[in-house]
Parts: sequence; structure tokens; C-alpha cells
Amino acid sequence: MRHMRYFFVLVLMATMFASVRPAVADSVQKVRIEGNERLDNATIEFYAKVALPEEITQGRLHEIISNLYGTSLFKKVEVDIVEDELVISVEENPVVRNVTVKGNHAFSAKTLAEDLLKLKKMSIFTESNLNQDLGKLHSLYVSRGYLKASVSYVIKPAPRNSVDVEVKIVEGPLTRIGNVRFVGNTVFTELELQEVIASKRRSLTDIFGFFGDSTKLFSERLMVDQSLLRDFYTSRGYLDVKIGTPSVEVTSKDYSYATVVFSIEEGKKYRFGDYIVIVDDVKTWEDVEQELTNIVLTKKGEVFNMSLVEKTSTLLTAFLNEKGKLFATVKNDYDIHGDVVNVKYKVSLGQSVYVRRINILGNTRTLDSVIRRKLGVSEGDVYSTFAMRQSRRRLLNLDFFESVDADTQRISDSAVDINFTVKERGTGSFDIGAGFSPASGLVGKISIKERNLLGTGKVVSFDLMRSLSGMSSVLDLVTPDIFDSEVSFGVGAFYSRQGGVPAKGWKGLFATDGPFGSTNAGFSSRLSCNLTDSLAASVQYYYKYHSIHNIGEAASKFIKEQEGTFFDSSVGYSLVYSSIDNPYKPRSGIYARLSQSVSGVGGNLHYVKTEASSAHFYRVFQRINDDIVLKIKPSFGYVFAYSGEKVKIGQRFFLGSNEIRGFTSSGIGPRDIATQEALGGKFYYGVITQLDFPVGLPEHLGILGSLFFDVASLSGLDYKKVEGYKTSDLLRMSVGFGFSWRSPFGPVRVDFGFPIVAEKFDVKDMLRISTDSGI
Repeated sequence: MRHMRYFFVLVLMATMFASVRPAVADSVQKVRIEGNERLDNATIEFYAKVALPEEITQGRLHEIISNLYGTSLFKKVEVDIVEDELVISVEENPVVRNVTVKGNHAFSAKTLAEDLLKLKKMSIFTESNLNQDLGKLHSLYVSRGYLKASVSYVIKPAPRNSVDVEVKIVEGPLTRIGNVRFVGNTVFTELELQEVIASKRRSLTDIFGFFGDSTKLFSERLMVDQSLLRDFYTSRGYLDVKIGTPSVEVTSKDYSYATVVFSIEEGKKYRFGDYIVIVDDVKTWEDVEQELTNIVLTKKGEVFNMSLVEKTSTLLTAFLNEKGKLFATVKNDYDIHGDVVNVKYKVSLGQSVYVRRINILGNTRTLDSVIRRKLGVSEGDVYSTFAMRQSRRRLLNLDFFESVDADTQRISDSAVDINFTVKERGTGSFDIGAGFSPASGLVGKISIKERNLLGTGKVVSFDLMRSLSGMSSVLDLVTPDIFDSEVSFGVGAFYSRQGGVPAKGWKGLFATDGPFGSTNAGFSSRLSCNLTDSLAASVQYYYKYHSIHNIGEAASKFIKEQEGTFFDSSVGYSLVYSSIDNPYKPRSGIYARLSQSVSGVGGNLHYVKTEASSAHFYRVFQRINDDIVLKIKPSFGYVFAYSGEKVKIGQRFFLGSNEIRGFTSSGIGPRDIATQEALGGKFYYGVITQLDFPVGLPEHLGILGSLFFDVASLSGLDYKKVEGYKTSDLLRMSVGFGFSWRSPFGPVRVDFGFPIVAEKFDVKDMLRISTDSGI
């Protein structure tokens, strides 16, 4: 027995010595690949990372196996060494031949297959990727209110080691919010809190889709609601408020409705105490702390408002950025004593940053100099975020570019390069059209315009209109930024004539020359500049030769007394203010214009004409749709003569379809009783109220619907105790609907107007087709 004990000890010692002996490496001179069908030997050797000849240990074999599995190309890998040969046996993962999704209704198969699923056509199939895709699909449906959604799959083998993947979705019912409850609220009522959150409970009004998707149980929206409630409380003094994660309780067996519960711990109400601005380096900027303190919005004794603190930090940062402190930071610290919160705004200035170089990219046609003179920043300037925003807005306002991107590249701690990248758009237009006018008969029009002539920024345009009763033409040229200033210079010339002899023969089928003829010719010149980014001014001189002749017997006696030749020489000015967000599709802001001209600087006409208008744009129902916009556009005009003269017909105002839809051109205002000709008026005013909204068509089509309510009045002639004409101060009114279309050929608008208040002698016209400038 004692000898047996010694024997076991010797065996154990031999085993221990064997286990600590270094692993034996096998010398491999070549590689043999087995089992591969789709991949060639060289590719597998590359992924295995084998360099021959090589001494391979057991650990190295494990590394080779790991390398091959890491590619996701193989379902099974075995490695062995036979004599001096490394044998790699593989079973390749199949290739996905097709992926089909069935049972989906809430999301298109294209959206799911292209944007969500990792398994795609001609990709490598793995169980891991499949399980990930199934999980993402299920999570997507649950997050969009399909709480009972289930996802399954079928794998169908296909030729050449490929598979067809079929994903089956059972969506189940869409769960809507049947009720919203708040637990723990004592300061604010459920009704007040319901107005704060974006999610809405299902109600009768939602039958008509008034709340859109807001009644659907979207998990992302519930997280937004949680944040909205927290902001609501902290902006009203409740700094310690805690809003729990919203819980969902399904309240119907078919999962159609659920109740959302928000748990709230309000805490106590705080007020602002003292506040102070502390700057880390005041030596580099005298009085900086006082300048920053003047910006602070929080006031001692007022109810604590977290949003005011955050807004103050934003304003402080923006101020410092505009002063060249691009990397300045503001940190808020709170010191709470009882129910009072003292706020410290800790400011780190960082270094001032200067602009080293400005690069203009993407402009293949527009000259660099045209772009650079619109920039609010120059090389060597202190970097300013305000100047960057200003520069980008100025470039977009040129309307030469579809997009303008401004990127800042940091060169050092104190220098940056700025890259302005523009994407040019077409600036030329050629329009040709034809139509019929009761006054002029068959009308043809040609319009040519180039807004960036040879890339210089100059604007040239030519318009020609021809009818069987006359013609008109206008040529205009604008040169921007003359003499390297911000002043633009424009000149124009015009000529028009209308017949006066009634059309005879076949012409009478297409035109009526009218009871009198007129000829107009002249030129204009103007200087324009931007006083601020929002306010522009111009002064102009206007000279016009005007002749009324060939008056027929049937003409109005008020027209006959206008016969003769007149020279209109006038000077004037205009002011334009614009804060609208987009000149072609305004949604917010104001566009206002005031113009005044005085005639009598030479010539034989003496009058003063004043016009003003403004267009106000408001986003309404933003929670429903951001494209629902209300436009309110008031306008008025007044003209009077001096030096004992009367206002001639050529200087009066004529109102109609452009100012009040539902009436023809020159459809309202003083009118000759005998001939029914419009005589124009000296004073007008009106208001256009219009609501634009999407009509449910794809956004890229650019079609909007409109409802409108227009009012206008035109009156005033210099005749006293003269019979033969009708006039009225009555405020005309019309309602209607219309459609606007941003077509490839330019904006087009169709309106159907219905007068509800009118005089008997007004001329009505239900249909109006026009170009739509948006303003």
C-alpha cells in the first residue's frame, strides 16, 4: 500500500511537469481550404490572416477561427493541422436573395426594408442580424401605438446557398389615448396640465382629424410630454419638481384605448434671490461684467423661472459670440436658502477668435466679388455669429442660390477659416403667354428676365404685350452696389399705345379699340439701398409723356375732357420693411411698403400720390400643421392735385380683382352712367384676410388651398355738382376660396370670389387667375 502511494505521487508530478511545458508549435508550409462555395481560397486566407510559412500554436488556431467568425461570412469553421498543412473547413452563411415584408399597413414595405432592416438583398444572412431586425420592427410598432403587434419570419432556402426571408407582421389595433390622468398635482388642475402636453385624449372633435396624430399613443411623444411638464413647473417656481416616467394602462380588451398616467412630485415654490455674473478673466475686457449683468433677465423677488435662467445664459453666450468670444461658456449655479434661489452666472470668456480666410465654394457662375460684397464679415475681423447669420441671410435674399451653408474651420485657438458654400439656381426666365381681355381683346405677352447677368448681379428685364388694339413694352436694368457701395442704381424705359378708332372688319371679332386712344412713353431712374437688414429705401425720378387722342363720339364726357398731351415729371421715395421668414413662401413676419411721389418738377401735371400697404403673416394651429398660415394685408392710397388742377384719369387709382376678389379689374369705384366706363378714384382702402392651408397632396407639388375675406372701397373725384357718374363710399365685401401652385413655370393662383356687399353699378367676376408672389 505504501508503494502504491509513492507510485501515484510520481504520476502526479509527471503530469504537473507536462502541463507547464511550453506549447509545441507546428510548422505550416501550406493551406488547404475545404467547403467554400462562394468565396475563393485567397479571400478566406486573407480573412484568416495566415502568413506562410508560419509556426502555429493551439492559441494561434483559436485566433484564426475567431478571425473567420468575425467576418459573419461563415456559419461553421473548423481548423486543423495535418502534417505541414493547415486545413480550414468552412460552411458559408447563405446570401439573402430577397426580403419581403407582409402584413404591414402603418409603414410602407420600402420604408421598413430600406431604412430599418439590416438584412437586405445580397447581404449575408445571420441569425443575429435577423433577431436584431425582428426586435427593431417590434419596438417601432409598439412605439407608434401598436401595442399588440407581433413579428415572425419564414426562411426559405434558395439555389446557390441563398435564402429568401419573409417577415410577417400582425399589426393589431392602433391604441389611442382614451384618457390622460395626473397623480400628485395639487397646484395646477388636470385641465391646465392637459394644455401643456402634446398628447391629446380622444374626443368627438378628433373624429374629424382636428388633433391629427396627437391622440395616438406614441412613446416618443410621451417622453416629450414629460419634458414639457418639467419645463412648465420649473418655469413657475417649482425647481424640485419630479415627473415620473409616464405609465400606460390599456382600458379596452381590443387594445383600442389606453390611459396615460403622469406621476408628479411638485415640491415647494421658490423665488429669485440675488444674482451675479462672474467672469473668469476681466482683465482682457473692462466693464464686461457690467455689460453682461445688463442682459440678465432674472429679477430679485420674482417667482423662480428656469426658462428665464436658461434664456439668460443663451443671451449671454450669444452676446459674447458676437464680440468674438466664439468659445465662451456660461454655467449656472444655484444657491438655495429656504425658498429663495440665488443664481450665479459663471462666464468663461476663452480667447477672441479672428477670421483668417473666407473661402467661396460652389459658385460656378456668380462672381466671387458679388458674393463677398454681401458678406457682413471680412478677413481679419473678429468672428461674430451675428455677422455670420447676417451674411447668410443677405446671400439668400439675392435669390441666386438654392442654399447657402456657412461652415467654420478652426485653425488655431485664435483663428478660424470660414467656408461659404452656395448651390446656384437658375436666374433667367422666359415667359410667353396669350389671353383674352374684354377691354383689349386677344392679348399676347413675352417676358424675358435675367436676375444675375453674366454673374455680375445685374438685373435686366424686358416685357412686351401686344393686342389688336395696342401694345406696351418695358425695358429695365438694375446695377447693384455701384462704386463698391451698398447703393443700387436702376434705369427703365417704357412705351405703350392703345387705339381709339373702333376696330373694323375681322379685327372686330377679337378686339375693341375702345372709345379713345392713348400713348405713353418715358423713362425712370432710381437709387436704392438697405438702411438696415430689414429696412430698404429708394428715391426715384419719373418722366412720362401721356397723350389722350382720337376720342370717339360714344366716349364718356369725363374722358373727353381729358383729351390732350401731358408731361408728368415727378420725384418720389419708397420705404420697404421686411421681417418675413421666406419671401416666396412667408409663414411669419411683416412686409410693409410706403411710397410717395410729387409731380410738378417740370412738366404740366401737379399732384401728390401716397400709397401704403403691409402684409402680416401668422402661423396658426402650429400643433396641427406648420403650413397653416393667416395673412392680413391692409392697404390704402390717396392722390390730390395742387395749383388749381384736377387729378387726371391717368393718376387716379383703379381697384378690382387684385384688391377685392369677386370683382373684375377696375370693378369697383366711380363709373360713368352712360358708358359704364370706370373713372377711377382719388382715395382707396382695403383689407385682404386669407387663410392658407395644405390640401392633403404631397408637399413637393406645392399646392395649397385658401379661404379669404376681402374688403375694399374706392371713391373721390374732383367733380362737384356734376351729373352723369355714380360713386359710393360703400365698403365692398367678398368671400371665397382659391388654390395656389408653385409650378415649374412660376407661381400660379386661382381664386373664386363671391361678392356679399356691392353696388349695383359694380362689375363682378367670380374667377381670377393670377401669378402669386406670396406677399
